[in-house]
Amino acid sequence: MSTHGHPVRRISGTHSRAYDDYTICEYRVTDGVLTYEEGGLLRRFGIAMPDMLSELGNATALWPLAPEHAKSTREHVAFIATDTTEGRRAYTDFETLFVQNGMECWVSMSSMVLYYDNSMVLGIMFTSINDAKNRMLKLAHEAEVDMLTGTLNRTALRRAVDSITADGGSHALIMLDIDKFKEINDTYGHTVGDRILVSMVKNLRQGLRRDDVLGRMGGDEFVLCLRNVPEKTLIDRLAGHICSLARNSMPEGLNITVSLGIALCPRDGSRFDELYSNADKAMYSVKHGGGDGYAFCSTESEIPAAESAAPKCVCGASEGCSLLLYYDTATDRFTYPDGIENIFSASFDSRPLWQLFTDYGIASADTSERLRAIIREMRTSYATCAEVRYAEYFMKTAGGMWHWFRFGFIRSPESANIMITLTDINDEVVDNRRRWNQAEYDDLTGLLVHTAFNRAVEMTLLKDAEGIAAGKYALLYLDIVRFKAINDMFGMTEGDRLLIYIADILSSSAENGGAACRIDSDRFVLFVNKRGAELQELVENYLEALSRYELAIEVVSNVGVYVINDNTLNVDAMLDRAILAQAAIKGSYTDRINYYDENLRRDMLSEQEIAGSMTTALTTDQFIVYYQPQYDHTTGELVGAEALVRWMHPEKGLIMPGVFIPIFERNGFITKLDFYVFEQVCRFLRSCLDKKMQVVPISVNLTRYDIFRSNFVETLESIRAKYDVPVALLRLEITESAIVGSIQHIVELFRQLHELGYVIEMDDFGSGYSSLNVLKDIDIDILKLDMQFVSEDMGHNRSGPILSSVVRMAQWLNLPIIAEGIETVHQADYLRSIGCSYIQGYLYARPMPESDYAGLLNNAATGATVPQWKLIETLNSGKFWDPESQETLIFSNYVGAANIFLYNRSGQIEILRMNKKYPLELGGGASEQELLRINPLLMLDEENRRIYIDMLERAIESSDEQESEYWRSSRRPEDGCCSQCSRVCLRSTVRVIASGEDNWLFFESIRNITGEKNAEAEVVHRETIFRAASEQANIYYWEYDVAKKEMYPCFRCMRDLGLPAVVTNYPEPAIEMGIFPPEVAEMYREMHKRIEAGEKELEAEIPLTLDRVPFRVRYTTQFDEEGKPIKAYGSATLI
Repeated sequence: MSTHGHPVRRISGTHSRAYDDYTICEYRVTDGVLTYEEGGLLRRFGIAMPDMLSELGNATALWPLAPEHAKSTREHVAFIATDTTEGRRAYTDFETLFVQNGMECWVSMSSMVLYYDNSMVLGIMFTSINDAKNRMLKLAHEAEVDMLTGTLNRTALRRAVDSITADGGSHALIMLDIDKFKEINDTYGHTVGDRILVSMVKNLRQGLRRDDVLGRMGGDEFVLCLRNVPEKTLIDRLAGHICSLARNSMPEGLNITVSLGIALCPRDGSRFDELYSNADKAMYSVKHGGGDGYAFCSTESEIPAAESAAPKCVCGASEGCSLLLYYDTATDRFTYPDGIENIFSASFDSRPLWQLFTDYGIASADTSERLRAIIREMRTSYATCAEVRYAEYFMKTAGGMWHWFRFGFIRSPESANIMITLTDINDEVVDNRRRWNQAEYDDLTGLLVHTAFNRAVEMTLLKDAEGIAAGKYALLYLDIVRFKAINDMFGMTEGDRLLIYIADILSSSAENGGAACRIDSDRFVLFVNKRGAELQELVENYLEALSRYELAIEVVSNVGVYVINDNTLNVDAMLDRAILAQAAIKGSYTDRINYYDENLRRDMLSEQEIAGSMTTALTTDQFIVYYQPQYDHTTGELVGAEALVRWMHPEKGLIMPGVFIPIFERNGFITKLDFYVFEQVCRFLRSCLDKKMQVVPISVNLTRYDIFRSNFVETLESIRAKYDVPVALLRLEITESAIVGSIQHIVELFRQLHELGYVIEMDDFGSGYSSLNVLKDIDIDILKLDMQFVSEDMGHNRSGPILSSVVRMAQWLNLPIIAEGIETVHQADYLRSIGCSYIQGYLYARPMPESDYAGLLNNAATGATVPQWKLIETLNSGKFWDPESQETLIFSNYVGAANIFLYNRSGQIEILRMNKKYPLELGGGASEQELLRINPLLMLDEENRRIYIDMLERAIESSDEQESEYWRSSRRPEDGCCSQCSRVCLRSTVRVIASGEDNWLFFESIRNITGEKNAEAEVVHRETIFRAASEQANIYYWEYDVAKKEMYPCFRCMRDLGLPAVVTNYPEPAIEMGIFPPEVAEMYREMHKRIEAGEKELEAEIPLTLDRVPFRVRYTTQFDEEGKPIKAYGSATLI
């Protein structure tokens, strides 16, 4: 049977394809009902096609689509559904990508509308094209990628850069060459050289954005193209970052340096070749200066942006070169030394030095004027001793590079000359600036480091005591939630890109008197001159900007805010308060901003006091174990107890666990306390056993921190063995929240514990968001219901139905249930009425000290906790409820209409679950909700009710499935029949799947057999439709409007034959295009004339296109109610 209860047919087009590599489905257009489905491709990815075409668009929200394909796929599927239901054509081909559990699969989605026997049908075929797609992608990748480094190769790089620069925007091309790389290869070998190249690419990617381009020209030369960088400061920062990375992070412990040349688009060119040539020249100017630096391609008209980090390049002479000039104050003339033209590109004639600098663009006008002023001042001054002055100027050298020079001016009283020295101090300035930047700024983000940030904030606050008192300043501490996971999932490069993105936001926020700092890793601090609504808006804008960050997972940040109002605190103390505010919302799913107040500080001090005395409390036995009994409310027997801990503090008295347990969980001390309690329980049980007392199992609470301890099982067993306590008397109680996450570890751990004989309880079931997932994945033995479900009015609100459903689910899973927090007889009686008899709470006993519990044991009747439903041995309830299991697939898809109901011999049947086909199969228009409220026996007359009950009794007696056929009415027979009343004949198959006292749980499948003949006709119809569908890979389809003479081609027609979406005056354009060659043109025209004359079906073998490829051309004509031809559906099949 198919997934929808229809017979599976042989389809010729899928014989050569594996069952799991395709899925075919069919929707009837008139009412949108899914009438057929075959193939396992979609089920491999957990996709169930909806029963109605109208639901298809919404269903795609659950498909495991790759993020980059999700939007287009959903739009395409929505188009298929809406376009078809409105009666229009929908011939489409589409490719998308499914991703699930690390598995990727390319899928082709083909759809078509066919008309057959006056019925329109939409057929959709999903086909795996993974192998072909991967081969294509691999070939494309290898054609464009450098095989060693994974960057673009020369050809692909040129194409990518030209594509970027074509928009005329502001871009930058950086040429990179590793200094003395040949020597490295010669000395250490090419293997080491290759590792350096790979490491270099890894480092380069750290500073790039997603849209930037990186390629290898060959050897050790790389090119980076930065998109949309109008600010040179960003390029400066990146270039300096690249130089720093090369020096500090290469393999083999080698000291590597690089030379960079930078060309700007459109200033230095708008095509790759121009930009590459200019960047190459700039790079070699750095090379000639010794390397380890960067330079912009220079023009005569401006000082390059590399001023802020000028490259390490000398002016043609030796490093730190000096020149000596003379100025004669008497004659007002300069004497220039030989070789000065090698330093500055100018003709040094009789013109004054400052004029030459201006005329040749060697220095700015301002620099030249300052130089002139110093010389004029020294010329006119009178000195009785030698006069010496110094000044530093930024000037362009003969190589086009801008360097810093120190000018020394010396004049003695005895001489009329002023001696001028020029010394290239560029290396000194650059090194000083580099050291300053390294000391002040974070190398990755460019934000202030911690110490520099503190100085900047202190300087601002010292000047504005009134502003502090008015609360006009604030300190914000923030980090990224699960930043380590981002690094692990997407790599360090992506993590660094995120940090740089955040730094840019904070830098903008810190304008106008603020400061931003990266403390370390993903921790940042921001100082701003804002308060009130303006401050709140700033934080919300930051969070909003972060929410727009493009990453496959959501990027979330928590912000702690301290409004500065105490000028006695240093900056680190202020930061501590912001950190404290942020820590208070750690783990929250809703709160992202928190402001500091003094209550947080008091709580912190109280927590520190508790943490400071916890070790002493443990060693001095201040922690006392209390026991709370558990009872069977049906029999009154004692069935177990839970061990609880209290702190008897010598000064504070009794401290309840709600005060200290959360603190111990945060600081890790909880593990020592839990093992201490476990040992006290073992000691108590040993004492009871030695005294021959009756005992019941005791539950010991464990936390997530315990079960993730590496030697957890060994420690547990060593304590138990120390007291020789039978494992059957110990139960391990673990909260639901402790189990969520790291499922593989939990499954393996529980397997070990079960092999040792431990019983595992899940505490607080229902308190978290993943309860059902936990039950599905984890093997537990007892459920403890969360107390929030238990209330006085639980029979009158939602708690009651939820409790009832949970109890039934546990019965399915063969799990005993213990309800906690029971305080009244009403609560206990209600729980027992829905199948939960085991309770724990104040109704029977409060938690009590060990001595009181020992006395209780001596006087109580004891029992055991056992499952309260008996499931049939052949039914694996876990698999039945597992959505991936064969049982669930059968229930949802293969068995047709099915339900699960509860039956007792008082004549009551309650339907608990039904699949979507159940109400459809019944007919009559009743909804699922209405059917759940109806006792099905009331819809049967006396004779058919007898037949149905007899079937149930036979199933109970035989413990096997039974079948019967009966008639059911859409109204209760005792209400009488009317014109709207209908009867259906059903074939029902039932089987008992669980039993309790006078109650049986049944599985039932039904089939409406009143329309068997119609169903047989539909089978023939579907076989015809899907024979056509199976041939679609070799078929062209089109639709012809007889009245308009318009032809609507399929996607392949448009793609392969060049036809437009609508062809008017058809078939003449197709003949003119050569699709139908001249020798068959008249034959094809005659076919259309016969269609217009009312021919129902036509077929001919016709060679198509200029290549005369033989095709079988068919037409099927559609007529209106008067028998007039209105449309014809054509196909051409390759012979």
